[in-house]
Amino acid sequence: MGGWTVEGVAGAEAAAEYARRFIRAQIEDLRAETGSAEELREMYRSFGEYARTPGFNHEAWAAHGIATPACRKAETDYLILEPRGHRA
Repeated sequence: MGGWTVEGVAGAEAAAEYARRFIRAQIEDLRAETGSAEELREMYRSFGEYARTPGFNHEAWAAHGIATPACRKAETDYLILEPRGHRA
């Protein structure tokens, strides 16, 4: 399975917040192209990128994001949390 690692994150909670925002950004990007929650779920499973970190329930968070659209930019702005120069 391909992917990358974001290194230099300041701990478990920061890693979970990065994952939450990353997943929300993926879902919101796909939301504009769908007509229903089921269609969005299928598109995310097919085309979305995933974020994983120990102790973080990816499936539950993705389900929440699909059911509840993001209201603020901060909910999807994962890049602000990325330590500069630490993507491997």
